[in-house]
Amino acid sequence: MNSFKFFVISCLILAATAFPQEVKKTGGLARLAGMGFNPYVVDPFFNSINPAWNGVYNDFVLGDLGSVSGSPFSAGGFGQYISGSFSIANKWTLGGILARNDFNGMSIALVDPGSNNSLGLPYIGVVSTVNGIAGPGSVVPLDNNVEAIGTYSMGNSIIGLGLAYASTTNDFTPPTSGSSEGSASQLGFNLGVISDITRSVKLDIGFSMEFPSASFKVDSLNETNASQTLILVNGRAFWDMNSHLQLVPIIAFSSASGTIDSGGTSTSSIDMPSYTWFAFGVGLNYQVGDFLLAGGATFSTANLTVPSVAQVSPELAYGATTFPIWNIGAEWNMLEWFVARLGYVAFTGNASSQFPNTATTSTEFVTTFFAPSQRGATVGVGFRFGTFSLDATVNEDVLRQGLNTIGGGGPTFAYITTSYALP
Repeated sequence: MNSFKFFVISCLILAATAFPQEVKKTGGLARLAGMGFNPYVVDPFFNSINPAWNGVYNDFVLGDLGSVSGSPFSAGGFGQYISGSFSIANKWTLGGILARNDFNGMSIALVDPGSNNSLGLPYIGVVSTVNGIAGPGSVVPLDNNVEAIGTYSMGNSIIGLGLAYASTTNDFTPPTSGSSEGSASQLGFNLGVISDITRSVKLDIGFSMEFPSASFKVDSLNETNASQTLILVNGRAFWDMNSHLQLVPIIAFSSASGTIDSGGTSTSSIDMPSYTWFAFGVGLNYQVGDFLLAGGATFSTANLTVPSVAQVSPELAYGATTFPIWNIGAEWNMLEWFVARLGYVAFTGNASSQFPNTATTSTEFVTTFFAPSQRGATVGVGFRFGTFSLDATVNEDVLRQGLNTIGGGGPTFAYITTSYALP
């Protein structure tokens, strides 16, 4: 996913009043992926973007087992995290998210997005920046992020607030000279609202800010430091056109900027590359009984500007404009305990990049790209055992292989999410 991790992903986002999509306490990223990485449906995964979702999915625990991380049957799947929300009073909930550095989404649950190559363009993070100047291993990369989330319900609205923090240290203190101090931290907060503005229109708006920083200092030398400010805004509207059809426009914006102090014997400070991303899409949800068809098309543009370096290179720009981004999916509760899903995802876009020729001139390349690399059909399943659910994406080749799947040695499930609604 890279411009937005699952398109992001990376992009996107009700309360429990009636409308075509029924709110069920089940779902997660595996469900969304099985439906073509669908940003137009109601799902608990979006509490990572808008904390107000925890007021809808109260008394609910969700955990991602992630995707295959290596050879078959290897432990530690990619993208594992856990989320929970618990009622503590009539209108209040308290919960949170525990996430690793491979979190599949753009939110305050993700640490140091540039270092994790989550933005899709040649954008650097704070830890990789400092380690690139001071040397590998000078700063320990951020991991194991902790986010606390609280919500309050009033009238037709739910307000949510999230606060996240992660940090690392790497100090070395010998008996003589040569001591060093390396550290990294990230503070993030988000605010979200879900509100019925009319009987047929529901708004879902989330705002996030995070502040990753990293530093390294040796004895009396100047400190090497990198710090950033990242902003993310997401919004969705759910407009009930009739009892079965719903129009869902979505919008997303993010930006990132920062500074670098080179440290050591230098006192120079420069700007980090600045990044902006904007996306807008329109989708439809059609639900009849236990069958849901959802999907739409999205326009996305991302731009990265690298400051000029005197006597070395001019200002350089990188960009990606993507349209259409197709995310289409269907979900059918075939049995009380079994759910089948099909989806389709495909991007078409143009990428531009500049490379320096001299200290004042550059060459630009523009090329068409298609993404993701394994674009096309997606398949998913869900299993319901009372209030416990297990959702998974399925390697579609399992269907093509037929009976050869039994004993064939290839993985059947690619990504798995489990959830449990407390009684």
